[in-house]
Amino acid sequence: MKMQTQRRLAPGATRYHEGMPGTVRSGRREAPATPSTDALAFKIFAAFRAHPHINNVLTHISQANWARVEQALNSIFDLTTKSDSLSQLGQNIIDLMCADRGVTGRILKPYFHAALHRLLLPEVAERIIRHVEILFLELEWKAQQPKPAALAQSDPPSQEPRHAGSEPQ
Repeated sequence: MKMQTQRRLAPGATRYHEGMPGTVRSGRREAPATPSTDALAFKIFAAFRAHPHINNVLTHISQANWARVEQALNSIFDLTTKSDSLSQLGQNIIDLMCADRGVTGRILKPYFHAALHRLLLPEVAERIIRHVEILFLELEWKAQQPKPAALAQSDPPSQEPRHAGSEPQ
């Protein structure tokens, strides 16, 4: 009597019986195609609309103009976008996505990350997250820099010529 041996399955693989006997399908999910910037913006837009708190906050900061929210997301997810070209609404959305400030920031950041990881391959999701974080860091850096006009007002040049040795020591 000939003994039949069982084939070992790769870790995470499952056996299914729809095809030929013994056919193995990987347990990994099928790799989704990387969506266009427009498609990704719409999917995240829909995810934000589906969350009651995020929906309320974005309705408020966009003055109930959800077309502007979608445009801002489209700009944010475009990997060629620089922080200089973002609208005020886009800057506010990035702040909510990254800053961990307030209730909304603590809700939106993990929700946004989870939505990206649900929609995209991990490496694509991480690339988008890094891009958004870089935009945030650029905006934070610019906000901390004094304005040229503020510099001129706060430290006016002295009208008197300075002479060496005339300053108190």
